[in-house]
Amino acid sequence: MAPQIGSFGNVLILLVMTLVRGTQRTGKAFVINLALADLCVAAIADPMCVTAVIKGEAWFNDKVWLCEAVASMCLTACFCAFLSLTLATLNRFVFICHNNWYERLFTKFTCVAACVGSWVVAFFFEFPNFLGWGGHYFDKKNHQCIWNRTNSFSYTLLVSAGLIGGPLTFMLLSHILIFRRIYRTKMSLYVFEEKDPTNKRKLWQEILRTSRMLLGIFCVFVVCWTPYSVVIVLDFSQRLSVEAHLFVTMLAHMHSSSNCLVYFIINPSFRKGVFRILGLSKCVTSGDISSTTYTESRGGDITKISDSKSVLRTTVSASSSSSNLTGKPTALDPSKSSGCEELPPGFSYLDSP
Repeated sequence: MAPQIGSFGNVLILLVMTLVRGTQRTGKAFVINLALADLCVAAIADPMCVTAVIKGEAWFNDKVWLCEAVASMCLTACFCAFLSLTLATLNRFVFICHNNWYERLFTKFTCVAACVGSWVVAFFFEFPNFLGWGGHYFDKKNHQCIWNRTNSFSYTLLVSAGLIGGPLTFMLLSHILIFRRIYRTKMSLYVFEEKDPTNKRKLWQEILRTSRMLLGIFCVFVVCWTPYSVVIVLDFSQRLSVEAHLFVTMLAHMHSSSNCLVYFIINPSFRKGVFRILGLSKCVTSGDISSTTYTESRGGDITKISDSKSVLRTTVSASSSSSNLTGKPTALDPSKSSGCEELPPGFSYLDSP
């Protein structure tokens, strides 16, 4: 079922991101690139794994080229998925914490170039398998055509610590800084919203929604790939059982089928886009539709919110004043408390999945 779910889910991501307007505002190129990489694994590599389990090693004896092609494509797509996740995280980090740099760094050209570059870099790190530093073969413990993790410990360590552990560490640190930014910004806004508990509750709900979304994407990567990266290093001498290797490899491959579920469960705008693509617009609930209206104070005050169940949009002042006599809430400059630039007008933390 995993290949079918993964293929269908990643095709849905591609359709929603390319056909439904307003679903994704930042980092769309990286989400699409991630879906393409995951689709290669779910639609090609995973079915070949099933074939290998059913047919056995003998079926590939006269199809060595096919075994090498599947193994190379699978590892390249996995590396590209790691890089795409890293780029998406970097995009989100700059958008939230250093927004003044965002338009200069992430133009359409640089985003497309980064996506193409991720495939080039991914194949660059996979290519040593053709040169003897690694290899491609039918792994009897995994029952599939895969890269040879027992041929060179140095290459195996590079894959585990560098190409899996590196992106994982970067994403962890980035998410910590993102959460720190969101928390400090919201805390500075709370000070001036104590007389409005309803708005305070909405602010807190937004923190929870954003946290669930970011944490979900990161946790899926950790759960799926950490066991595999540990096992291939610790069991270089092939002492663990076939069942253990099958489990960690299957878990790693499930990563390509999981992102669509994360987006669908946590991201209302993506869920709405899926219903539209499938012709199920009547299934869209009020919670999936934001009806936010707001008026922006040119003086830099917090944007007033009027909504049914909305995404909070705020503008943050660079003014040092923290209160006034009229009772109207005035924002602190969160950049001074968080070490980041001020947020842009109309900014929403939930703009990207």
